[in-house]
Amino acid sequence: MNHPSREEWMSYLYDELNADQSANLQAHLHTCPDCKSKVNEWQAARSGLDEWRVPKRRGRVVLAQPMVKWAAAAAIVLSIGVGIGRLTSAPLDVQQVRAAIEPEMRQELRREFAQLFRDQLDKSASTTLAASTEQTRQLLAEFARAVEAKRTEDYQAINAALDKLQSQRLADFFSLKKDVDTMAVLTESGFRRAQQQLVQLADYTQPANSSNSPQH
Repeated sequence: MNHPSREEWMSYLYDELNADQSANLQAHLHTCPDCKSKVNEWQAARSGLDEWRVPKRRGRVVLAQPMVKWAAAAAIVLSIGVGIGRLTSAPLDVQQVRAAIEPEMRQELRREFAQLFRDQLDKSASTTLAASTEQTRQLLAEFARAVEAKRTEDYQAINAALDKLQSQRLADFFSLKKDVDTMAVLTESGFRRAQQQLVQLADYTQPANSSNSPQH
């Protein structure tokens, strides 16, 4: 959101803008709480200045203390009032006094408003920076948690894969051992059967050889 400058707000407060410009600033006040708060403070300060009155007395005129808290502006008001009071004993024209001091008061108010605006801007910037820092910290914390969760998930997946691989290797080992044992049994049985056949063959051929031997 684009905010009007403090110079524009000063012109708005002192009715120095045309109808369209005033309407635009008025519309902005309805949508921007920050600007509305600042303008309300400035209007309150100006109202304090507008409510200032000089009491009419015979002879020496004594100026009342203004309600505005700016020391420089108060000094200007007091000096001008005392000077005019010394020059004439007639009742003091409040409008003339106000017309005489208003430029100085307006300049002082502008300086005070500008300083207030800068202070509020610095405060808003500090608040925004603090909020941004906190948001960044939260995002980093969430990212760290997500990375840790992903790491844990990957670790569990790797362990599951290793367990599956180990189980498969054990199954393959037992299957191979079974095949080897079966082959060994079959081989041993074959060897025994072959040995028995050889023995039987030897027993069969030996009597035949004895009967065919020559007699002396």
